[in-house]
Amino acid sequence: MKKTAKKAATSAARTKTKAAPKKASEASFKKELAWLTPAKLKDIRNNLVGMRDDILNTVRKQQVEEGVDNGDSVDQASQSIEKELLFELSDNERGTLDMIDAAIRKIDNGTYGLCEATQRPIGRARLEAIPYARYSISYQSQLENKEIEAEPGHDFSTIGEFGGGGDS
Repeated sequence: MKKTAKKAATSAARTKTKAAPKKASEASFKKELAWLTPAKLKDIRNNLVGMRDDILNTVRKQQVEEGVDNGDSVDQASQSIEKELLFELSDNERGTLDMIDAAIRKIDNGTYGLCEATQRPIGRARLEAIPYARYSISYQSQLENKEIEAEPGHDFSTIGEFGGGGDS
């Protein structure tokens, strides 16, 4: 009888020990994300929507300017170089737009402020500096130092390549 009671007590102690860290980490998460009040989230969302609109307006403006094709061959060569730079810029802008849209969706579904990879809170300073940040600083630095593999993204490496039937 004593052995059964002792086993039950030991089992209960183990259960409490396992549950305690989970509750502690849950409390820690809540504490780290406490600054994200509904009013603050609304401000961040409005800021993100403004950033998105600014990028879209810039891209539209660039597209209108690209349509104007005047001048001699030197001017056209210069415009061609500018178009290449604008394409790279618009590629970066496209990526930023995707991250901004994702951040807006996270605010809407209640997951804003959590690292997409670790599901741990992203630091307040990081979110205030980059409101569309996807990862915590520690995870982002691991990605940049190639300590971990990045999530697979879109594969644009075959754009412009042709199949075997070319004129080469």
